[in-house]
Amino acid sequence: MRKGPIVIVLLTGGDKSTQDADIVRAITIAKEWKE
Repeated sequence: MRKGPIVIVLLTGGDKSTQDADIVRAITIAKEWKE
């Protein structure tokens, strides 16, 4: 995610069994950050 000249890396983690939920969570966090 980029905010002006700054690159923001979202770190969320889990294992293979939670991968889909982790991706959804990271996307949600990114959308909230942009608002």
